[in-house]
Amino acid sequence: MKKLVLFDLDGTLVYAGGAGRTALTKAMKELYGKEPKFEHSLISGRTDTDNFALVYKLLTGKKASAAEIKKIHKKYLEILPEEVNKACKKKTYKLVPGVKKLLQKLAQEKNIIMGLGTGNIEAGARIKLEPSGLLSYFVCGGYGEDGHTREDMLKAAVKRAEKKCKISFSPDQVYVVGDTHRDVCAAKNCGYHSAAITSGFGDAALLQRAAAELEIKNFNDWKTFYVWLGLNADPKGVKRGIYISPASAIEHVFFSRTGIDEDRLKMLRIKKYSDLPSGTIM
Repeated sequence: MKKLVLFDLDGTLVYAGGAGRTALTKAMKELYGKEPKFEHSLISGRTDTDNFALVYKLLTGKKASAAEIKKIHKKYLEILPEEVNKACKKKTYKLVPGVKKLLQKLAQEKNIIMGLGTGNIEAGARIKLEPSGLLSYFVCGGYGEDGHTREDMLKAAVKRAEKKCKISFSPDQVYVVGDTHRDVCAAKNCGYHSAAITSGFGDAALLQRAAAELEIKNFNDWKTFYVWLGLNADPKGVKRGIYISPASAIEHVFFSRTGIDEDRLKMLRIKKYSDLPSGTIM
């Protein structure tokens, strides 16, 4: 059975040294004469379309029109390449540990198809990924211009993969990898599998509550990642606490000690937040 693995970009594949945030800040100042002030957590895990509208309203107090978003989009792309180059020169542009080896291994798996599932607009994603040498591993993607929400973006990525590969993917065949609770929430809201890289830009408490099926620091732990994808059996020596799949009373006690509440324990057995009595987990 074919499986589609969709990777987020910032904090999941690469650390771009803040190039995106800096480019957006400069674009807004050039266009509107003022520099917006905001925490990285405000824009982390959202789509660029959403972020452009969000920062525009923060700066002007007005709702962004389609024309304004288009204008910000254009200016942002004019500035971004230089900011990525600066990050490379300063050596603040880095690959997430283990990611290249993992992608090389997955590229050899006949039943694995890899794509991007990123909030970056497509041109911005390509600019950010170009220095990494990773672009060639991804056959398609979902991007920031596909909608205001990550759910829209992920569904667009799946549709493009289906068209490209001429096959259909059920939700159970789609695996989403990200670094923020928004990545996990969007995946679950679509009924897809979810994994969280905990060394990215996500808030630790929100990530824990979002209840990804897999939580690993980075891709150096590729064996556990393979277990999650169903490519390897659970090998002797892999600690069960690394990934969330309690199968015994003892394991449930372990997870309860980490602060997991009743809703989150239920999420270990179901995928969609809407299936919970509360309707949401965040």
